[in-house]
Amino acid sequence: MKYEWFVLGDINGFFGLTFDNMTNLSFLAGILIFAFGFPADIVYKKMFPGTAVGVLFGDLVYTWMAFRLAKKTGNAKVTAMPLGLDAPSTIGVALAVLGPAFLALKGSGLAEHEAAMMTWYIGMATMIFIGIFKLIFSFFGAWVQKIVPQAGLLGSLAGIGLALIGFIPLLDVFGTPIVGMVALGLILYTLVAQIPLPKNFPGVLASIVVGTALYYALAPHGLAGGDYTPVVAQLHFGLPVPTLDFLKGVGPALKFLPIALPFGLLTVIGGINVTESARVAGDDFNTRDILLAEAVATLIAGVCGGVAQ
Repeated sequence: MKYEWFVLGDINGFFGLTFDNMTNLSFLAGILIFAFGFPADIVYKKMFPGTAVGVLFGDLVYTWMAFRLAKKTGNAKVTAMPLGLDAPSTIGVALAVLGPAFLALKGSGLAEHEAAMMTWYIGMATMIFIGIFKLIFSFFGAWVQKIVPQAGLLGSLAGIGLALIGFIPLLDVFGTPIVGMVALGLILYTLVAQIPLPKNFPGVLASIVVGTALYYALAPHGLAGGDYTPVVAQLHFGLPVPTLDFLKGVGPALKFLPIALPFGLLTVIGGINVTESARVAGDDFNTRDILLAEAVATLIAGVCGGVAQ
């Protein structure tokens, strides 16, 4: 058996996952920088790299798992599970942990930079706590999968998808209707109606390219709808470096655990749901292994400076 490790449809999946993660990172940065006045350099140079390396680790492990499952089952069409940032917990941690911690530290008399650094330590420690929590609960995932009806697992996943992936982005689609409807139309045309574009060009990539081109052609002239602000490209170079600085935030992070741990539980449930979804599609991954990989990815992110899971 020769495993089909790459097919044309993977391009759609890649861009879908990539832009989903980038959107979540933009939520994280936007909330911290614009809502709480957090220093941008710490967000971009310290928080982002560690968060990204956790996602990278998880996806590499999931890729290896797909190869392993393909070899075990003889199925050449096994699709790797995707690992990305969880939108509710990314937004929730920013709003309920990092932002309030930063304001409280500034209110206690710390200078802005020192308060931001301590907030970063708290965020790292919170990720470590969540990772340990997920590590423990990963051993109960298969049990939950057995006792909860399939409709219950997939129904909750569908509900989250409709709310976070369906309804909320539609606000942006109709905010810039020409660009949004053309991009959405391409997605519906290629992925829902399954009508191929010329040369089998990937539908998601086409939607991104056409939508972006339309926006920058129309928006400067006030024809796209909404407000237009010229983009100033800024490149921030930052490498994820393992550090024990999270230990400085362990004590202060404890008081945020009642808020943070439910977000960890949410991702555990989400992991169980998507594993069940993959099983229904024909890829029977081990639930415990999937959850363990996600837990370790969260721990790695926390050790390397990440603040989102």
